[in-house]
Amino acid sequence: MSFFRRDEGGPAPAAGPAGRPAPAAGRPPAPVTRIAGGTRIEGEVLGATEVEVEGEVAGRVRVDGRVVIAAGGRVEGHVTARVVVVAGRVEGDVRAGERVEVVASGVVEGDISAPRVVIAEGAFFKGKVDMGAGEAPAAGAAPSPAGRGTP
Repeated sequence: MSFFRRDEGGPAPAAGPAGRPAPAAGRPPAPVTRIAGGTRIEGEVLGATEVEVEGEVAGRVRVDGRVVIAAGGRVEGHVTARVVVVAGRVEGDVRAGERVEVVASGVVEGDISAPRVVIAEGAFFKGKVDMGAGEAPAAGAAPSPAGRGTP
């Protein structure tokens, strides 16, 4: 019996892209829209899938799923999703229905609004945090009329 190996009965589950665990057997993987490094999108990114930004987005990102701004990724605009993870750079407000996480390599210059907020040691954050219980609006919903700083 070994403490550091899995049982001999079967192989360890394979990891998916970006180190995420592979989907459970019988479940199709969740759709992911990936904006690759070296790509720049100007305008809005709207949808219901998970979005991974490894390149640049100049405009709003608003999805129902999860948004990951990778270490080399950059968003110049507001980000709204169920869960937002920032390892790259966001210049704009970040709003989530569940959680916002800024990892050690992440930079956020804008306000954060979510019921749960995690800012890792080493991350850079300049703005305000609102941990009210408000839900992030759906991808097709209209933005608030006044934008930043509305009560």
